[in-house]
Parts: sequence; structure tokens; C-alpha cells
Amino acid sequence: MLNKKLLAAAVASTLIAPFALADVTIYGTMNASVENVKADGATNAANNLGSVNRLSSNTTKLGFKGTDDLGDGMKALWQIEQEVSIDDGGTRKGTFATRNSFVGVEGGFGRILLGNNDTVYKSIAKAGMVNTMGDTIADVCSDKAVFCRGDARLQNSIHYYTKNYSGFQGGASYGFDEVRTTVGGARTNKARWSLAASYTDGGLSAGFGYDVQQQKNAVAGNTNLDQTFMKLSLGYKFGDTKLGLGYEHEKNEKSTGDLKQSAWTVGAEQKFGKVAVGLIYATMGESKSGAKDGADQLTLGATYDLSKRTQTYAYYTRITNEDAATRTFGGAGLSGVGAGSNPTGLGIGMKVNF
Repeated sequence: MLNKKLLAAAVASTLIAPFALADVTIYGTMNASVENVKADGATNAANNLGSVNRLSSNTTKLGFKGTDDLGDGMKALWQIEQEVSIDDGGTRKGTFATRNSFVGVEGGFGRILLGNNDTVYKSIAKAGMVNTMGDTIADVCSDKAVFCRGDARLQNSIHYYTKNYSGFQGGASYGFDEVRTTVGGARTNKARWSLAASYTDGGLSAGFGYDVQQQKNAVAGNTNLDQTFMKLSLGYKFGDTKLGLGYEHEKNEKSTGDLKQSAWTVGAEQKFGKVAVGLIYATMGESKSGAKDGADQLTLGATYDLSKRTQTYAYYTRITNEDAATRTFGGAGLSGVGAGSNPTGLGIGMKVNF
């Protein structure tokens, strides 16, 4: 009987030990809003989307992360993060680790991550922006909307971040092309890479990023047709006031002629104790003369801090598309937006971080 008890205790200890010894943090965000959305004014009126009331999960996520001390000032890092949809029982988010998930190492040299992760263009270059309603449909920094169109999360990627040196930080990202398709008899390499840097000094913040998707528009006889983005941001915070400015330029090389498109954003945010009010405007020009593919976005939003972790918010946002443009909301987007239509959203919500 004694031997059986000792055996049971030994087995139990082996099962418990990994959990007891691991440095694991569970974290996440629950974020839902009640919205009214529509898209009217389409070039073809049949493509208008009528007004709809809905509940949106926005960027609701669950994550697990941890570290392992390797000695000599180094540590291993890991993270698994997944978006979940609390509005529909999770049916839209069936796979796992769709958000930033990686394994890596950190030391005096900086940080290296391997996995599925945001490019440094996305994570660093927007340092100076004002974006009061991020992670809602009123987000002005989204690859689907008017500004931050070069932002991406790269599968099969490697990322490097420098240490912070007196307010300066830099980084680089590289996403491998593991398919290497053949176009017109030539094997392509559609790898994607980014470089970025940010600087903060007191209330001043600035960011720069450059992103290249190699051979994105490859055609037979000309595979070296890339898509590139460049982004600049500048912000200043004094007291409870924050101002931000951003510029982004896209060059899309095509066999029929290059397309070049620039976008600007300007925003202001004012805090009144637990309340913050933000007004942000973004505009994107035409890719070429007469293309009529430009767009504007206006967002007005307010937040109220119920505690350090819980916040309520309200917003209004509208994207105005030119006749050939189909820009739409990021996050819990609006699908099927017709050319020339104007997605509009009004909502109230609540967010809890843990």
C-alpha cells in the first residue's frame, strides 16, 4: 500500500511540476460594441448596403505568454495569441494562434522572434499617431481603410528589435515565401521585409517605416514588380493634449505602369480626467490622374475609464470613397462595399483588459 501511495505521489508531481515551474501569463481583451452600420452612395446604387444594427466583437483576444531565464542576461520568450469572437460563439475564429504568436530570445543585443507576428512597419512606425478608437471599426490605422495600408502580420517570419537606446528603437522583419510559384517559366520569391525605427523624448514621438513585398505583381516576362510602402509619423503630447500627424506612400509596380498613392492623417486627443475625446481625419489621394480611387475617413470618438482595466466608449466614423474606391472598415469590417460607396458606423461599447 505504501509503495502505491508513493507511486501515485510521484506521478502527480510530474504532472503538476510543469505548471508550477513555468512562468506563464494569461492575458487578453474583451471588447464588444453595439453598432449601426451602412454603406450608401455607391456608383451603382444596387451595391449600396442598407442600415444594419449589430453586435461586434471587435479585437477580442486571448493570449498566453512566458519567459525562461537562460542566464548571463538572456531569456527565452514565447507567446500564443488568438482572436476570439464573443458575439457569435466563436464561429468566425475557428483556428488558433492567428494573432502574434512566436518563440524567441532576448538579451543585450535586443530581441529576436520567430513565428506569426506583426511587421516592424506595423508595430514601430506609427509611434507618433493619434488613434483614439483603435481596435474598432472607427480605427484609422488599418490595411483595409485609408491609412496604414502597408500594415501586415507575417506568417513564417523572423523579427529583430534593438534595445531602447536613449529613446531610439529600430527593427527589421522578414517573411519567407515558402511557395515560390512559377510565373511564365520563372520561379518567383515573394518574400516580404520591413525596416522601422521610432524615437521618443518627453512628449515628442516619431516613427519611420519601409516595407517591401517582392515580386507581388509578377507577370510572364517581368517578375520584378514589387509593392512598397513608406510611413512617417510625428506626435507631441503636452499635459492632457496629444497631437499626431502621419504620412504614408505606396508604390505598386505594374506591367501596365506604376501606381503611386499617398495618404495623410492628422489627429488630436484631449483628456478630461477619466474622459478622452479624439478627432482624427485621414485622406488618400488617387493612384494616378483620373483614377478616382482616393478616399477620406473621419472618426470622432470618446472613451471613459471605469477603472485601470475597464473602459466604455462611443464613436462615429465615415469613409468617403471616390467613384472607383472600395475602402472599408478594419476590425469587425463591413464586407461587400461597392465602388464609390461610403461606409458609415455609429456605436457604443465596452472593453476590459486582463
